[in-house]
Amino acid sequence: MEERALKTDNIPLRKILVYLIYILILPSLQVLLSGRISFFGHPADLMLIFVVLTGFLYGFYDGIAVGAIVGLARDVLSPVVINGSEQEVSVSFGIGILVMMLGGVFGSLFFEGRTNRNFPLALAAVVSYSALYKILGNAISILWQNLFVGGASNTDILSILLRSVLPALFINAVAVIPLFLLLRFLGPVRWTKKRGKGGKELTYGDSGKWLTI
Repeated sequence: MEERALKTDNIPLRKILVYLIYILILPSLQVLLSGRISFFGHPADLMLIFVVLTGFLYGFYDGIAVGAIVGLARDVLSPVVINGSEQEVSVSFGIGILVMMLGGVFGSLFFEGRTNRNFPLALAAVVSYSALYKILGNAISILWQNLFVGGASNTDILSILLRSVLPALFINAVAVIPLFLLLRFLGPVRWTKKRGKGGKELTYGDSGKWLTI
């Protein structure tokens, strides 16, 4: 009976409410600021940063659950538009959910173990996933254009790197700073409750014996 009570207490009302506030505000804020705050035409991907940091700081289950909900919001607010072979345009649904869920999983598994989930590692996690997202996204777009739409793409690798990948990584890296501070110190879980013995945070690996930072 006592064990069941403890498991129920692991999901406090405060945690749910704080996540709900983030999920309501950040997607709307990203859409609102996308045309106003950017770097070489690339706005910060607040939704992607949020789910990666959630997984990084609060674990696999938080990351994948928050990622699914944020991904749904992404599909509704800014779905991916696909050009067809006969110039028809269709709107996809589900890509946002997949990308955001994978982002939460990626963050939770990034340097998994017994570590201090500190800012340098958080920054590395976000930049790494942002790079994967941009590189794979551009590669799939070029393949789709060449194989299904018709007409070879004239965009070269250097141009993609300089005009798409690097600006997106830079603006996302800058946006990590306020989001990391919010998630770490304001919740959804009070940071003092997440620290284990000896000042090390106990994270999500089986034993955490392979790495201590």
